[in-house]
Amino acid sequence: MEKQLFGLGYWLGLISTVLAIIFRLLASVKVFPLHMGMPGGNSLSYQTFLHGAALFFLLAIASWCKSPKS
Repeated sequence: MEKQLFGLGYWLGLISTVLAIIFRLLASVKVFPLHMGMPGGNSLSYQTFLHGAALFFLLAIASWCKSPKS
């Protein structure tokens, strides 16, 4: 089970990191592609994906540490 969590956390963290980089590049040229809620709502920030990446990488590290070493 820990190996599955490690793999899932790693790949989700990697995807979130790539999305954070893409959204940061778009934000640097003043393009905000996704908005939440109403048409004038808050834009989806790159920090959302950055925090998600940190969470998923932490999950991967914790599950790797918990898995039995052979």
